[in-house]
Amino acid sequence: MTSDFVALVRHRPEISTVIDGMIAFGESLEPYDAGDGAFHLYDAGGRLAVSIETPQLVEVGGEVERLLGPELAGRVRTPVWWVEVRAAAGIPEAARIARRFAADLVHWQGGTVWPEDAAPPTKEGP
Repeated sequence: MTSDFVALVRHRPEISTVIDGMIAFGESLEPYDAGDGAFHLYDAGGRLAVSIETPQLVEVGGEVERLLGPELAGRVRTPVWWVEVRAAAGIPEAARIARRFAADLVHWQGGTVWPEDAAPPTKEGP
């Protein structure tokens, strides 16, 4: 089963910059530009671990709450950039990497991650 996260960011997403930062800080990833602002992240074994969809600008007030639930009411103002991050099933580190990407993107661009409990767990040592 996949794990899906949504990063809701205030500024136009700099996805490749966040990926480069993750790699610089030790993530063993191979990024692939999937076109139109989408990216795929492959793990050290060459398996697709995370898909990052093309960012979408949401300009309609209330649309985020309608799609993700009322708990975001008042916390997310439009316009906002919607970035879907999907961790592949069967890849042990995929969900952690996807959560970390979403959290890092929000850290640098401002915003929030859905679901709210999607704060990245720490990377365990060898």
